[in-house]
Amino acid sequence: MEDFAPLIRQEMKQFAELYFKDEKLLYYANLFMERKFTEPMKFGPLTVLHYRLFGGTSPEAAYHAGASIELFILASDILDDLQDQDAPHQPWSQAPLPIALHLATVFMTLSQQALTECGLEAEIVLPVIDMMNKQLLIAANGQMADLGNLATDEASYLSIVQHKSAALLVLACMTGVMLTGREWHAGVAEYAEQLGIAAQIENDRRDLLRWDEKNDFLQRKKTLLTLYLLEDLGERDQWVADYYACRINETEALGMQEEFEQLCERSGTMLYGSAMFSLYFNRFQELLGNIPETAGKIQEIMAIVSGKIANSGIPQ
Repeated sequence: MEDFAPLIRQEMKQFAELYFKDEKLLYYANLFMERKFTEPMKFGPLTVLHYRLFGGTSPEAAYHAGASIELFILASDILDDLQDQDAPHQPWSQAPLPIALHLATVFMTLSQQALTECGLEAEIVLPVIDMMNKQLLIAANGQMADLGNLATDEASYLSIVQHKSAALLVLACMTGVMLTGREWHAGVAEYAEQLGIAAQIENDRRDLLRWDEKNDFLQRKKTLLTLYLLEDLGERDQWVADYYACRINETEALGMQEEFEQLCERSGTMLYGSAMFSLYFNRFQELLGNIPETAGKIQEIMAIVSGKIANSGIPQ
């Protein structure tokens, strides 16, 4: 399968060089983009692939759109890390806060500009921009609920994910579809949403056992897994509830890593997370196979989703 990421990266850098005339602005833009390029690229490639699958024929439109999506994802990642304050090693966390916020803002603006310069007619591009803005507003509501740590049960957690990370995957796929001149495709939106939920559950599984600033337990975040864990704690495990209620501090909790890992296994929390991931991921695959344009391209989409293409030659 063709790797779309190199050309998307090239477009992102070219747009930055074209519009960022201030030397310091361009320096930080390149610094932040290069850090982002070390991670698997999925959103932009999904946009390019969907554009092709649904009949798009303009390479310029495809890669401008892919760059547009990735520029927004970078801006979103910067803001998310600054808001959560859980990624101190990222260059935007180490840069002066006013500069990091400024770069997030200009990346968002550059994202919109990249799409307007895709070379397609206004009657095609304008509905796509309208769709993008509506999805971003949905994601903004989800992000606000996430910042408030408002999940109380499985249903409320899934609603937050649906309105946050899943909305961005719908945005990426639908941009490719609608740039071919088509209208909103409910089937694509549905499988993209299922994929977004599955991906977030997998992230939660990963972040539950890593014992650093990204650990959801240490951050007292309410995720599908931590809510499950808190549901039925035995007497010897009440320290977990005490930590969430701020009756014990982080220093005390840091010394309980082994006990916490044992609890996650003993309680079935990790098994539950695995089962829930499989539920949504299998649903994504099923829906994917029901759409004529994507049914025969499952392996190509799965390669992007799994990072097999994006990981090639990129240090992690």
